[in-house]
Amino acid sequence: MRLADRVPNAVGTLATTIASATLATAAWAQAPVTQPSSPVATPTQSAEGSNGLIAVLLVIGLLVVIGVVGKMVDFRTKREDEAVRLQAQISDALMRDQMLSRFPITPTAHAPIWRRSTVTIEVSGQVPTSELRRAVLRLVEQEASRIRSDFRIHDRIAVVPSTTAHAA
Repeated sequence: MRLADRVPNAVGTLATTIASATLATAAWAQAPVTQPSSPVATPTQSAEGSNGLIAVLLVIGLLVVIGVVGKMVDFRTKREDEAVRLQAQISDALMRDQMLSRFPITPTAHAPIWRRSTVTIEVSGQVPTSELRRAVLRLVEQEASRIRSDFRIHDRIAVVPSTTAHAA
């Protein structure tokens, strides 16, 4: 399950927790108060004040957690968009090349959530000769270097001589 799918569940859980804490604080405030015989505060009176503080701190903490999760989802979406753009650029370059466009070659880009991490480009498919395999990898490297300077290419291209008959 993707993180973006879990965010609505987390928001619902957060709302339930806040409502429970608020109702519990209101219930404590309605409890009958016994007047002490001396002007000194009793432990129950100081506990009621600290319960309100705990509820406020809990709400603030949960809002911070929601903000952090939202930012992480935003970062992940931006990184996925960058990977899709890189993948599309490489696919277009492979389709423009008349010699390579006949073969089933698929580039797939994977971008980690952290911006400074290296993008991985997986190139899979079948070609009839090792020369065409090297040409594909060279083209992928050229296109990727136009967009990014930090990338790795995972070669999953199979050299299958019978591919020539199917491609022609």
